[in-house]
Amino acid sequence: MRGGPDMVQLAACIEPFFSALDYEERIRKIHDIGFKAYEFWFHDKRFDGSQLIDEMKDFDRIGELNEKYGLTTSDFVYNHPDGGIVAALIDSRDRNKLLDNLEEMSGYAKKIGCKNFISGSGNSIPGQADEEAIENMIESLTEMMSICERHGMTLLVEPFNTKVDHPDYFLDDPKLCVDVLKKVNHPNAKMLFDIYHMQIMTGNIVAFIRDNSDYIGHFHMAGVPGRHEPASCELNYHFILDEIDKLGYSGYAGLEYWPTIDHEESLRQTVHYFGV
Repeated sequence: MRGGPDMVQLAACIEPFFSALDYEERIRKIHDIGFKAYEFWFHDKRFDGSQLIDEMKDFDRIGELNEKYGLTTSDFVYNHPDGGIVAALIDSRDRNKLLDNLEEMSGYAKKIGCKNFISGSGNSIPGQADEEAIENMIESLTEMMSICERHGMTLLVEPFNTKVDHPDYFLDDPKLCVDVLKKVNHPNAKMLFDIYHMQIMTGNIVAFIRDNSDYIGHFHMAGVPGRHEPASCELNYHFILDEIDKLGYSGYAGLEYWPTIDHEESLRQTVHYFGV
């Protein structure tokens, strides 16, 4: 699988793929295709291909599978409007909830050898000024950092697009995300740069990555438009990954897209597209 001392490593997000299977089978499939890393969404929900269903993941079993197959869980979602802790960084009333759950969630992460959480900002709050939302985000992240540092966890803050997929979401500007991270000023706070989302919102993908690579801790990839296979879209992912490689980034880029053909065949074709 693609990867090296100074190269992007591919990971598969197992939520959009093999949705008829339980997570143990999904993980086995990912391994059989050749992936060394994968990610998932929520600790307490299962995605069945059309909706989220309440179901606690078996972290002990996932840890066993990772050891058996030599896999890494690159990250999973700590906080999102649809799942995880379901709290907003931009809402000061949610701060204690965010802090109080970090210990337990870090325990789950340790069981599976995971070092990264994904966090959303939360949806916009009617009547809240942007300045207040931004300040709350900075304060919440700052207070969370001591716990993250103690457990060796990195919190990946993710901007989404509000034009197609997440119209109510607050953080849709990657520059604002970097500005927040600069204020937090902690190595355990980074951005998840989702190339699909940010192509829709701002474009200028490679230039932004070049200018802000120090603040990016993870990537997501999908085709634009439609969020399908990266090989069939308006973006030149070969060029993008080559440029990321030149920056010395050796972390993960997660494949988080909706397959248009048989799921296994889609992933195998995508792996081939990336030349691995």
